[in-house]
Amino acid sequence: MKPTTGTILLVENDPDTQFLIVTSFKFANLPVSFQVVENGQEAVNYLSGQKPYANRECYPQPVIILTDIRMPNMSGFELLGWVKQHPKLKHLPIVVVSISNSPDDMIQAARLGACSYFVKILPLDDLIDIVAKQVLQQCCVSN
Repeated sequence: MKPTTGTILLVENDPDTQFLIVTSFKFANLPVSFQVVENGQEAVNYLSGQKPYANRECYPQPVIILTDIRMPNMSGFELLGWVKQHPKLKHLPIVVVSISNSPDDMIQAARLGACSYFVKILPLDDLIDIVAKQVLQQCCVSN
C-alpha cells in the first residue's frame, strides 16, 4: 500500500455520493485518505478538533476539502465562509462539489474563496484531476 500524501475532508450528506467519490479516488490510485462528515457543522467540529475529532492521529488536518453546498445544519457556503475567516485554515483549498450548475452558486462559491467548482454530473475523472493538482501543489508548498 502506498503512503498517503494527505487527507481529504469530504463534506457530503448523500451516502451514495460519498461512496462514489471515495471509490473513484481509490480506483484512480491517488495516494490520499478520506475523512467523511455529513454537513458543514460536522466539518467545523472536525477542523476545530472538537469531540469526537480531537485525536489528530485518527483525524488529521486535511490538505483539501470537498464540500457540497446544500446540506442540513450548515451549508457548504457557510462552511466556506467559516474556513476562510480562520487564519490557520484560510489557505486550505476548498472544492465545491454540487449538483447545482447555477452561475449564481458558482459566483458565490468563488466569492467565498473556493478554489474550484465541480458539477456532479461531470465525469469524476475531472474532479480527481482537480484534486490531484491541488494535493500536489500543497505537497510542493509544504516541503
